[in-house]
Amino acid sequence: MSDVLFPELPGLEWDLRKTPVFNTKIMQSINGRELRASFQAIPKYEISMSFAFLRESKGRQELQRLESFFLERRGSFDSFLFKMPEDHNFECTFVGDGATTTFQLYKQAYNLKIPILHTESLGKVLMWNANDQTLMWSTDDQRLMWSNDFYQITNDGRVVFNRLLAMGESITISGTFYYRCRFKDDAQEYTHFMAKLWKASKVEMIGSLGNKI
Repeated sequence: MSDVLFPELPGLEWDLRKTPVFNTKIMQSINGRELRASFQAIPKYEISMSFAFLRESKGRQELQRLESFFLERRGSFDSFLFKMPEDHNFECTFVGDGATTTFQLYKQAYNLKIPILHTESLGKVLMWNANDQTLMWSTDDQRLMWSNDFYQITNDGRVVFNRLLAMGESITISGTFYYRCRFKDDAQEYTHFMAKLWKASKVEMIGSLGNKI
């Protein structure tokens, strides 16, 4: 399980399909009544990308980058991180309880909060005081508008504050997250249709917001 990123290929036209998949066991009795057991609280995703073309010319080596990445992963053997186009930003709001400094980041999917375990790490980020009436500087022992308070985002999906959040204190954090993926199959097909231009029939992956793939 590696943390290498799936190569971004800017400037290319692509189609992407994302299918959330659950795992449910359904048992049916003689009278037709169903008993159902759910084995997943959050979905896995079937992800399919297709590119209009891939170039292999000097300076534009999308084919080489994609094929090399597939070979290095040994097909479906090794997993990697994937920055889903237009689905890689999180915005989380946390409310303090006076006892917690570390919080789990999540993706908001309507009314559902899905934990995310792979994020872009950030070093110390200074925090503004939420009270806009607070002084910018003072000799008194109080929290100023711009203080030494900070938070850090780890690459395993947590935000860590350097102090306890007071009861009812609200903080909103934003950043970038990734899907944990593997290639669906051990084979990848490329079609050469013009000089130095190729097509990849499909790049198919199995993904998750956690580690279970």
